[in-house]
Amino acid sequence: MLLRLGKYLRILGYDAQWDTGVRTHELIERANHEGRIFVTRNRRLPYQYPPAAQAVSVAAREPVAQFREVTAALGIDVSPGMLFSRCIRCNVELASVDAVESLRGRVPGSVLAHYSRFYRCPACQTVFWKGTHVLNTCRKLGIAAPEER
Repeated sequence: MLLRLGKYLRILGYDAQWDTGVRTHELIERANHEGRIFVTRNRRLPYQYPPAAQAVSVAAREPVAQFREVTAALGIDVSPGMLFSRCIRCNVELASVDAVESLRGRVPGSVLAHYSRFYRCPACQTVFWKGTHVLNTCRKLGIAAPEER
């Protein structure tokens, strides 16, 4: 229900987890055990499951509206400081790539020519850079983009 929202939270640099293969009560137990905030759109949740220690109920259906709702409800910092510092796939903090030449063949040549800073996910090895997709995502979310090339 909230996968895109989770990716948006990771874009902000927040540790956001989900597991589509786990039942709701197990997710609540995991959130309680790990001190996480359980975010849901399920309005019947309090009647069906044991309570989450910390929870936010989201009303919006559209992911950008969900993002705005959750960031407002939790007072989440949307400044560019931590933007795009986590892998949106793995939730792992990205590592800076020092040897840009090592990316030849993995990153388009035009990207290597225009950008000097690259990041790699230590888990899945995906390479990231703060290109136009970053600007477009920031524009869509209504947040300031990082000033990095």
